[in-house]
Amino acid sequence: MGGLYWRVFGLFWLAMVTVMVASVWITSRVVERDHEMLPSAHQRALAEDIAASAARMVGSHAMPEVRRWLRTQSGGPIHVRIRPLDGATTPRVLAPPPMPGYAAQREATASDGRRFLVDVRWVRPPHPPRPPFRAFWLSFVLLGLLVSTAVALLLARYVALPLKQIRASARHFADGDLGARVGTLRMGRSQEMVALGREFDLMAARIERLIQDHRRLIGDVAHELRSPLARMGVALELSRGETETDEREASAARIARELGRMDRLIGQALDLSRLESGAHGVAETGDLGVIVAARVSDARFEASQRALEITMDTPPPLPIHGELDLIASAVENVLRNALRFTPEGSTVEVQLTRSDRASGPARALLAIRDRGPGVPESDLTHIFEPFYRSADTRQQSGSGSGLGLAIARSSILRAGGSISARNRVGGGLELLIELPLART
Repeated sequence: MGGLYWRVFGLFWLAMVTVMVASVWITSRVVERDHEMLPSAHQRALAEDIAASAARMVGSHAMPEVRRWLRTQSGGPIHVRIRPLDGATTPRVLAPPPMPGYAAQREATASDGRRFLVDVRWVRPPHPPRPPFRAFWLSFVLLGLLVSTAVALLLARYVALPLKQIRASARHFADGDLGARVGTLRMGRSQEMVALGREFDLMAARIERLIQDHRRLIGDVAHELRSPLARMGVALELSRGETETDEREASAARIARELGRMDRLIGQALDLSRLESGAHGVAETGDLGVIVAARVSDARFEASQRALEITMDTPPPLPIHGELDLIASAVENVLRNALRFTPEGSTVEVQLTRSDRASGPARALLAIRDRGPGVPESDLTHIFEPFYRSADTRQQSGSGSGLGLAIARSSILRAGGSISARNRVGGGLELLIELPLART
């Protein structure tokens, strides 16, 4: 960071010194030019006196005498010429080319009545004395160098310190301190620096949350696998001491069930990992109504074992585009979740409609409603997290792995949709899925 600090300082200092030197040079040139161009009071008075004297000489003396007099007055940088006002040609007394300087003019009338214009011009010497400003300019330059150095140091500190603070936070985060944040910048609170620090904190918080979720997922998977493994161990030990064939078959069946549960759990964990890693399958176009109807038909067979009923009206054509197998899996997981917590003899309602909007594409709305115990309002946003657990009866009564709704959420989000939950009036839970319709 030291190198950056001095580079920023050097750039600021060089820019300010360049501007300062250019300003001093331009100002000094303007002052000197004005000093050369503007006549002094003595010069103006002298030019006026010569013009008045020349006018009197023209009026009272002959032209040869006027010429001799003017030659005696023109020893310095004075240029005089006399021209008639009536347009007649008159020889010039002194007629140098016009040059810059103070002009004094007088009208004169000769003894014969002719009118003349006396024009006197004062021109500066070739090398006029320079104004006594060099000491002032030198002091000004030295003071400017000191001020520019101080300002450049402050500006470099203003720019470099926030970057140093952000860099330190990034280094701590990379070293494993997931709680490292930029926070409030000590200096350089410009809009851009504050935005950079805020974006870094948002990124760090997101990464920390993802890492914590994956750590929790690993722990939850290990916990979920430990229970069936323990039950399988008990069943295996019991089967070793059993002599009856029926008892051995019961133990074998118990082990088979636990193996199946472990297989489903591992499969769901792999599915969730694939969804969160961003791996994509084949996108196709299909009818959401056909997909939902097929999953409802499969779920009705399971529901009939518990005297449950699933109702669904015939939906309109709802074309969607995406990974249809993931969408079908999401619908199946939500349906199974509703069946798991609906008491026997109740009804699960499935409603599929179309929503046309003034702005944006039309969307398909899928609502799946059960009559279970519902979910506490504070936990509604958490039921889509992997291995969500609650002390509520709804979570205790099920035997699922806790990954079904998490997989459903990831699948729906992958398709560009959304999923949410809300409690029903009179008891139960309603899961709402929105998916964008494909353009036809």
